[in-house]
Amino acid sequence: ASSALDCLAAPDRRGGRGKKRRRGDEASQKTAVSSVSGAVVQEALAAVDAAGCLDRVGGDSLAEHLRRVAGRAVATLDVGRESLYLRGRYIKLSRKLSQSPWTVEDDRIGESSVEELITGPVTTCFGASSCKFHAEGREDLDVRMLGAGRPFVLEVRNPNRTPADFEMISTAVNEAARGAIIVRQVERCPASAMSSLQREAESHTKTYVCVCWSEQGLSASDLAVLDNMGEFELLQRTPVRVLHRRGHAVRPRTVHWLKAKLINSHYFSLRVTTQAGTYIKEFVHGDLGRTRPSVRSLLKSKVEILQLDVEGLEDEAAGEGAH
Repeated sequence: ASSALDCLAAPDRRGGRGKKRRRGDEASQKTAVSSVSGAVVQEALAAVDAAGCLDRVGGDSLAEHLRRVAGRAVATLDVGRESLYLRGRYIKLSRKLSQSPWTVEDDRIGESSVEELITGPVTTCFGASSCKFHAEGREDLDVRMLGAGRPFVLEVRNPNRTPADFEMISTAVNEAARGAIIVRQVERCPASAMSSLQREAESHTKTYVCVCWSEQGLSASDLAVLDNMGEFELLQRTPVRVLHRRGHAVRPRTVHWLKAKLINSHYFSLRVTTQAGTYIKEFVHGDLGRTRPSVRSLLKSKVEILQLDVEGLEDEAAGEGAH
């Protein structure tokens, strides 16, 4: 009603502040409306007849706006607790598990997700309204996360209780996951730990191990070209498989070392340590020439990656429970 009755803010009734009304932002306009006195309101209404008021406020009659309000006023008060933050590490042992829930055209991909297997039991343990999961990087659905595990942070929202022993949280998650994942080193942390995850993810190096197939028969001497590469830089265009959700870019990435081991003439294992953010699958098969150099170009043979594991992160502590 105050916005409709613009006569209440007439310039000549605003204490002599000038003939031109200054148009500020929404906050300043609200302040101006709240400063209008009762006398100014009465004076403005006295100059408007009933038809004019009804035209401004709308409705069938003024009586419907002025009648006594039926019933009683009800106020609702929601009381909650501040979020609580936890950090830990997860080891993923399943090759059928995405990190977060994954759907394609309303069809669920994978049997579950790391996020759901962790946040479900944690939400129950704390009696929380919800739980938000953040991890330092991610691995593909068919890739295992081994070593000491991948760091993660949880925001437990509106917890109704706090377990006395955080070890019970790890136990609850591990029992519910039935071997698909293992969580460890769960502890309280500050909220700032969540924002630091991405920075740390970009600075760490990672070691991978994979099993590869070569179309051309290979010998141990053929694989020596990989072992002798030392540290080098590769250029990776955004992989074809993620172009639908990531913009096109050319990313330089450092490969620190390679170690290949012949299994038979067409199969070999490869251990590689790289800069964070390197697409290992594309580094192996070349991604239609979009990654250069690649294992395929170095061996001068069509190469496919059959199996991939994240073996570890550079920050891993040699604590108990590493797998």
